[in-house]
Amino acid sequence: MSSSAAFVRYALDRLLPLCRDRFADGPHGGFHERLDAAEQPLPLGYKRSMVQARQLYVLAHAALQGDRSGQAAAERGYDFLVRHFWDDGNGGWFFKAQPDGQPLDRSKDFYGHAFVLFGLAYAHAAFGAPRALTLAQETWSLMRDRLAMPTLADGGWGGLAEGASAEWVPNGATRRQNPHMHLLEALLALHEFTGDGAWLSEATTVVRLFQARFFDAATGTLGEFFTQDWRPDPATGHIVEPGHHFEWAWLLDRYVSQGGDAALLPLADTLFNKAVAHGFLPDGGIMDQMDAQGAPILRTRRIWPVAEAIKATLSHTRRHRGTPAGDAAEALAQRLMAHLQAAFLDPTSGRWIETQDEVGAPSMRDLPGSTPYHLFLAAMEAARAAA
Repeated sequence: MSSSAAFVRYALDRLLPLCRDRFADGPHGGFHERLDAAEQPLPLGYKRSMVQARQLYVLAHAALQGDRSGQAAAERGYDFLVRHFWDDGNGGWFFKAQPDGQPLDRSKDFYGHAFVLFGLAYAHAAFGAPRALTLAQETWSLMRDRLAMPTLADGGWGGLAEGASAEWVPNGATRRQNPHMHLLEALLALHEFTGDGAWLSEATTVVRLFQARFFDAATGTLGEFFTQDWRPDPATGHIVEPGHHFEWAWLLDRYVSQGGDAALLPLADTLFNKAVAHGFLPDGGIMDQMDAQGAPILRTRRIWPVAEAIKATLSHTRRHRGTPAGDAAEALAQRLMAHLQAAFLDPTSGRWIETQDEVGAPSMRDLPGSTPYHLFLAAMEAARAAA
């Protein structure tokens, strides 16, 4: 069996049942935040809206692929999310709830809201979840209005604040590209599943912010951390994450494939090529952080950048098929899938190694509920590429 076929089988035969049967919280509803190495829920005392939405996504995407074994768990998870995380008084979604669903942290987290939008899109597409599109429209309206930051000097959109209080007062935290990236992903999912061009128009505003503030043309890199007026943060503005380079490269390709400006594709290639040239360690692992010149900052490794690199190499292969760049990307995709399975995945149980130290030794064996989103989406991209 090829590396690609084995990865797809892992996702459908091992990872999906783990989400359906272990992460799903039968007594309370929704999904556990984290499992231990024996697949037992860890008593963390909270559930985050982001994890609820990511787990909902996995089961919904599987249903769209024809495996509806997790649909009942997805429907219960959707019901739990709407009943316990939606703020009836102020609108929007609570950041955290207790395991039984009682509110724990009523603040409004931009990153969490982006993933709720993403989960709502898939719940609508997979099983016509009641009110999913209405809630998505209301959520985005609130985010756009209540988290809005000042317009840029050139008249461009200023993006959204990192988060806010329960009453939507922005919190002034260091600004990041990351939640905007996942907002783009959610807006593209809503456009894909509804055909409504308004969602693509909203996605375009995020892409323009990427061009204006996140992407550094001089170094071909993506900034991570910024001040309130989008200058690189003095303490952390030098950090570059290869995993996010791959993630943006894939998203820009998807944006163009859905009708966005094709002039963005060279930027996708630049991000991809920079990460390939400098983000890999000698043993084939992907470092967590480097600087803009490609020098390592953190040589530790996480599983999710490998999944994002697989997605990016598959899209790069498709766009450059028949060229040396396409051939190199295709070979890299196969190596990445083999590396993922050899270094991170347990093919018999569905479990994985979340993090490794600087020499590739496992450093965390707990199973965060946020990670299957990365793995399942990458596997479904592999399945689509092979079709």
